[in-house]
Amino acid sequence: MKEFFKRRLTMAVLLLAAAPALVWWAFFMPCGTQLRLTDRTSGAVIAQWPAAAGDKLSLEIEHSFEHIPWYEFYTVTDDLHFNLDAIAVAGYGAGIPAEMDVPTRIEDGLVWMEDINSDFPTLHWITSNRFMKTFTLNGAEIFDFRSLPDASRVQAEIIMTRGYLFRG
Repeated sequence: MKEFFKRRLTMAVLLLAAAPALVWWAFFMPCGTQLRLTDRTSGAVIAQWPAAAGDKLSLEIEHSFEHIPWYEFYTVTDDLHFNLDAIAVAGYGAGIPAEMDVPTRIEDGLVWMEDINSDFPTLHWITSNRFMKTFTLNGAEIFDFRSLPDASRVQAEIIMTRGYLFRG
């Protein structure tokens, strides 16, 4: 009888000792990173996708009264920020950074400004369902901003996901 209670006590102690590790694994263990779009007004998640350091993002916008194409190209950094690598735009005009001291070339009717290397911890937009177009991740279109109500306040960030049970 004594042996029976000793085994039960040992099992109970082992279970109690394992409980914190199980809770950590289920809810807090770092398990990946995601690109998350949120509504800055409500805090609601609009969409999210797996993303990691080194991933490439691009944004397509229609700019200015002349409706010229504007493209921004980003790389996710090791510290999970957005590095603005390049801009390609069909001309110079109001709002286009013509005085940047970066390599510039013209190709296929677009002015390319490269090696910009501007760091952004998050990206913020007030969207236009007419002028803000698509968001791509590693060459695949992941989101069309025209699907949002006009003048939506949107934030993009790379977040660490936690918890094995909640991985994306």
